Amino acid sequence: MGSRKQVQTLVGLAIGAFFLWLVFRRTDWGAVLASIRGIQKGWLLLSLLVLLGSFFSRVQRWSYIVRAGNSATFRSMFSATQIGFLANFTLPGRVGEVVRAVVLSRLARMPFSKCFAMVALDRVTDVIGLIAVLLVSTVAFRPGEDIKLPADIYGKPIPANIIRTGAVGASLFLVVVMGVLVLVYVNQRIVLRAVDRSVSMVSRRLARWAHGLLEQFAQGLHVFRSASDMAKAILLSLVTWALLLVSGACALAAFDFSWPWYAPFMMLGVGAVVNSLPGAPGFVGQFHFAVVVALKLTIPTLDTADAQAVAIVMHLLNLLPIAILGVFCLMWEDFRLVELTRDGVRRQPELESRASNKETGT
Repeated sequence: MGSRKQVQTLVGLAIGAFFLWLVFRRTDWGAVLASIRGIQKGWLLLSLLVLLGSFFSRVQRWSYIVRAGNSATFRSMFSATQIGFLANFTLPGRVGEVVRAVVLSRLARMPFSKCFAMVALDRVTDVIGLIAVLLVSTVAFRPGEDIKLPADIYGKPIPANIIRTGAVGASLFLVVVMGVLVLVYVNQRIVLRAVDRSVSMVSRRLARWAHGLLEQFAQGLHVFRSASDMAKAILLSLVTWALLLVSGACALAAFDFSWPWYAPFMMLGVGAVVNSLPGAPGFVGQFHFAVVVALKLTIPTLDTADAQAVAIVMHLLNLLPIAILGVFCLMWEDFRLVELTRDGVRRQPELESRASNKETGT
């Protein structure tokens, strides 16, 4: 277990370093600093305030899941969320979700496995908001000519027809995914039967895996006391992602260049895809790469130094409140991040064992 974690950490650090090198290897730092000096600070302040608002809407969304199983105060859920964010941004291995479950378990006095299940279900509702963002991105971004990224990142032009075809395909896929999620909650049997029949034509083993995955997902959704609670959680997921979009738009408005309305959608969408890869703590490298690529895709004429300046400023804008609030919550609850992380890592084999037992039916 320990060696596997070490390998994952090293791979993540290598990927983050590669993205960082790819984006900044031939940077005109004078031009980047000039772009940052010209920032309109009022827009940055507004971006920060909206970002803070997303923290609270995220916790409120989670409350419809946590309170469905046990009573937990807003303070305990807020502390668990912010300390989990801090762990993801400062420690390798993306241990933030496990740390979040550990903190909630201690503060709300609930079993760790139950807290982790609630964290996982919250991630599901979060994905629904992300799907909406990706759907808008793929529909809105319709380039009329081939896209040229900076030569340092990718030297060959990207054909516009490939992007349009990919956008249509991704949109259809996302619509199907959203439809399946709704059907699983409304009528689990119909979905499982359809999956068994269709997927088993390709592979019976794959069909069993898909059946088990959807079954666990359906069981998780029924944590909600009512369809109304689930609808509220999904609505707050959309609100949370909308606030992130507004925050990104305010950050872009702080710079002296024009951008299309869908640029914030592209930054979030590309960021979600790139940041899903293993990486360095704080998404260093990946975050910057995603912002630069998204901006160069949506604004081909944008100077690379401006795109790099946006990436640096937005990363700090996200990192600082997470670090400050995370440390504050640690002091407020009298916890130590290293201790919480060790506790979470120690409990992970327990989760894997439970999952294995469910798959084998033992």
